[in-house]
Amino acid sequence: MTDDYHRIPDNNEFEIDTANADEMMQSTNSSSPAAANATAATADSPDDSSSSDATSTTQTLETTMTSATLFPSMNMNISHTEPQIIPQQDESMALLHEHELIHDTAITTESPSQYSPKYILHNFILLSVLFSANHGAVVACLSLATARLGDLGSYQSSVLYLSYTLSALIGATAVVKSIGARNSIQVGMWIYCTYVACFVVATLFPRIKEISALVGAFIGGIGGGFLWTAQGSYFSRASEEYALAKGLSIESATSLLGGIFAGIYLGEEVLLRLLSSFMIYSGWSWVAVFIGYTMIAIVAALLMVFTEDYPITEEERQKYASQSTFYKSTVTLRLFVSDPKMKYMAPLCAAFALTSVFIGTFVNAEVVKIALGDTDSEYVGLLTSIASFVGGIMSVVFGFAASRIGNASILVIGCMAFFLIALSFLLGPNLSHWNLSSLIMIYGLQGVGRATFEGALKAEYANVFEDKEAAFGNIIFQNGLVTTIGFIVAAHASCAEESNYCIKFEDGRLHNTLILELMIIGSTIFAVAGYHRAKFLYKEERAQHELESRLLGNDHLL
Repeated sequence: MTDDYHRIPDNNEFEIDTANADEMMQSTNSSSPAAANATAATADSPDDSSSSDATSTTQTLETTMTSATLFPSMNMNISHTEPQIIPQQDESMALLHEHELIHDTAITTESPSQYSPKYILHNFILLSVLFSANHGAVVACLSLATARLGDLGSYQSSVLYLSYTLSALIGATAVVKSIGARNSIQVGMWIYCTYVACFVVATLFPRIKEISALVGAFIGGIGGGFLWTAQGSYFSRASEEYALAKGLSIESATSLLGGIFAGIYLGEEVLLRLLSSFMIYSGWSWVAVFIGYTMIAIVAALLMVFTEDYPITEEERQKYASQSTFYKSTVTLRLFVSDPKMKYMAPLCAAFALTSVFIGTFVNAEVVKIALGDTDSEYVGLLTSIASFVGGIMSVVFGFAASRIGNASILVIGCMAFFLIALSFLLGPNLSHWNLSSLIMIYGLQGVGRATFEGALKAEYANVFEDKEAAFGNIIFQNGLVTTIGFIVAAHASCAEESNYCIKFEDGRLHNTLILELMIIGSTIFAVAGYHRAKFLYKEERAQHELESRLLGNDHLL
């Protein structure tokens, strides 16, 4: 069955024989007392003019057109520019099909979007799976960096996040606007493979492990800037298309797709983090582990060609063409400086970043070894996978719950989870008292917090800010900058005498853990207050724009 079967020709496809139409109207008027009285009243009116005659004729023709559409059995002399192939008994159903999406194929004509909801959703899931496989390999290696490379791992992670931040700040948005979101994701994934591969080189060739680790981290960070900026842009476009095709609000679509992405992303992270523990337990070497991660990252990048590349609109093309390369390269920084909402949203990214640093440099590297006697980092992959597992489940839960409780409540829950992680070590600094159950609680809280960051937070950025590339570039900029600072603090926050908050790490150096704990607690408090302030400003902007639109007679809203 073709699409034409369900299509009704437009009004301009009809050619009306006005003579026959007038004859039918006269016969209709003569057979209807009410119509005859109305005609007589019009003829006797002392104000009758040529303009009223024109109006009457127009109304008559419109009535005729309506009658022709609703009552096809009437004998009217109407010709078409193309055959009428809709059966008469099915015309009422065809009218309904005009407003419904009735196909499951990729391209449709009935939906406001050119893609069907099913196709958009399946394509988004495919992209999420491939993206998560590539980035999951990166995150698995990142969580092992300090445990396998010691202080070099902290410096390597600092370099990674520094180049990641600079990439998002001065170049990633220009790349995304120039080659599109899908292509930018693919480029970022290929560059990210360099970071994963540097662990193979550093493990195989200890003499050059410093240079291979640092160079690989710097190159990989550039790819990360491209990857996440493009992912945000692609996510926003997919949400808009899904909202149009499904008849949902943008807020509902972003919350749903955000939850799906976060669930897949964190779910794959569980598997890839567990991979290292499984392989080491099975007798594989660390070289084999890192080769496995590298192959996974490469295959995911290769398969990205099978995802949909949403084309930019002509309006967007003209807008981008009018902007200089320098402007497009610095749009992230411009948004951060010019939009006060962005500054108030920043503590949300800071809370997640600082907690991740704390988990990676302190809990993974030292607490697990002391509490569980894990000198070969066998349990790191297993424990960090708990955070990803909890995060994956809670991402889906939060995605569906957002329409009921709102993203604000979800973000507050995430901030509370980060707060409790720092508070737990602040109140229980003696690491000898920690055990497996208490560590599972810490990683579970981290999972809850991550779910809000990967889902609700990004959905809010997509809703609140109009320039999606710049908005998601700011997530990377803020997260990367604070993470870099966090790794530097973790590596250099020393103390003079060993105590509950001055921990002697495996390398023999004393590290002050209290600083990071207080930074996390402070950032979570500012995050809740700042978010509510940003939402207040956003609502004020919407109200102002709505007022201006009504005054100007423009129905378009933010």
